[in-house]
Amino acid sequence: MTRLICVSSGKGGVGKTTVTSNLGAALTNFGADTVVLDANLTNPNLGFHIGIPLYPKTLHDVLKGDAHITEAMYIHDSGLRVVPAGLSVEDLEDTDPANLSDVLLDAVGEPDFVLVDSAAGLGNESINAIEASDEVLIVTNPNLPAVTDALKTVNIAEEAGTDIKGVILNMVKGHDSELDTEEVESMIGHPVMMEIPHHEKVEEALSLKKPIVHHEPDHHVSERFKAVAGDIAGVEYEADLSEPGLFSKIMDRFK
Repeated sequence: MTRLICVSSGKGGVGKTTVTSNLGAALTNFGADTVVLDANLTNPNLGFHIGIPLYPKTLHDVLKGDAHITEAMYIHDSGLRVVPAGLSVEDLEDTDPANLSDVLLDAVGEPDFVLVDSAAGLGNESINAIEASDEVLIVTNPNLPAVTDALKTVNIAEEAGTDIKGVILNMVKGHDSELDTEEVESMIGHPVMMEIPHHEKVEEALSLKKPIVHHEPDHHVSERFKAVAGDIAGVEYEADLSEPGLFSKIMDRFK
């Protein structure tokens, strides 16, 4: 049975799309038939994260009724399937986010997972994505504004009856000013599944239009994404979460 999982945040800039693309890549590596769908209709960029080239059909066309979702579904070299959204302002004309629920129902059946990369904020786009999904994965940074907005997203999901899978604490820098896992869990009321460190390799992968799971599959950040994907898929995966020593870090800069 297909699981529809919305990746949501409440606040922009927390790395939600990075989480979506890497979890999609990791689930595909585990052998799961996985689709990632860009439901950020006004500011989509999931295609950039995965390296999908310009595309003739997008989610906007599907929402307008001009295409079936299978026509806007592109297969990455890894096997991950991607449904991008249109990039032009004209794509927004006559596009109704309320149709997302019907579109997702059309995707149910063949895939094991559909990861829905929702829009930032708490507008109709993000609310429709949450309501149309079976589960929601909350992404936040370890600071008060991001966690406060994440809590609002949790409240919307609970009102909609959407199951909350857990929280990804993303872009952790290890500063004393950051909220720790226990504080985030206490505020949000749901467990933190994983802390993902802030690392330049993630940005390097993005510049190459690749998830870090593809760019540096053995990197400790990739291992953390794989661990979350294993949890979601029910796959036993012993992730190596240890960071490299000082010598390895120095040598890594010369690669």
